[in-house]
Amino acid sequence: MIVTRNTTVREVIETNRDALAIFEKHGVCVEDECPDAVLDFEIEDCEDMCHIDDIDQLVADLNSFIQKQN
Repeated sequence: MIVTRNTTVREVIETNRDALAIFEKHGVCVEDECPDAVLDFEIEDCEDMCHIDDIDQLVADLNSFIQKQN
């Protein structure tokens, strides 16, 4: 899987649940802080809601993490 700004949070988590740690590294605890509806949002739409400072770095880190897992 290649993560883009248009990938949903749910798609990332369903691909690799351990990717939650990457979201946490960027200050977002998806399981504790995000309502279920956020899971179906594209990552770029979560920027303001989830207070993500650098969406492009989050996407890069997710891709790097997922690639290393495969």
